[in-house]
Amino acid sequence: MGTWHRRGLLARATLRGGEPSEKKPEMTLPSFPNVDLFSAGINALYGVLVARQPSHNRGYTAAGLLIMAFFGGIGGGVTRDVLLNEIPAPIKDPAYLIVCLLAGLLGLAIYRFAESKEERFRTRTLAFFKSFTLPWFAILGAHKALEHDLGVFAAIIIGLIATTAGGVFIDLFSGVTPEVVRPSEQLVTTGVLASAVYTLIAVEMKASTSFFPVTLIAVLVAFVFRVLAVREHWPSIVPVPAPAAGPGAGT
Repeated sequence: MGTWHRRGLLARATLRGGEPSEKKPEMTLPSFPNVDLFSAGINALYGVLVARQPSHNRGYTAAGLLIMAFFGGIGGGVTRDVLLNEIPAPIKDPAYLIVCLLAGLLGLAIYRFAESKEERFRTRTLAFFKSFTLPWFAILGAHKALEHDLGVFAAIIIGLIATTAGGVFIDLFSGVTPEVVRPSEQLVTTGVLASAVYTLIAVEMKASTSFFPVTLIAVLVAFVFRVLAVREHWPSIVPVPAPAAGPGAGT
């Protein structure tokens, strides 16, 4: 349990009569292990399918693609825990590793038996589910940062890192400019929005034990924003457009 929780359990400061102050409500994030595993599986499957795209495909072996599944599924969570000096959650609970492995195998099967339908599945169905997992990882990251008393700004940053780190690993290993710095239908904005909404409301309601509405509000706001951004193709701000052929063309 983090310092943020412990401080909510019992204030150590004494009153004038030497008696301890009253206990404060414990502030906890509702545990949704099934949602966590579902989110990890969706991102793992997405990681495999992205790694097989022409922009990323480097002739990966089956083992290499499974590694990409782990990057996508737990890369953000492991990065978050390492930054917070915690034992990564997948090491404590092997269910995450199993889910990522199964999702990776499913991705390989999709390319083996349904390659013609892969793009439609990835850009529609899977993109819809990923719009849910993005804010969920951001909220988990922000909450853990608040547990460590890192403040509002750090909580938002940790939430963003937890959301995007897995994709950054996949891009870097594939020799591709990470999606977070390219026009990507408001990927970064969604992560910042989810973690910011959760953090600001959670700090304001820190005397309350009911955190489920806070979680629901943050997920709903970021989910709706992401779905609309993808459907309507909301553009990102690009101050200086890149050449049509991209950096390094003709070299």
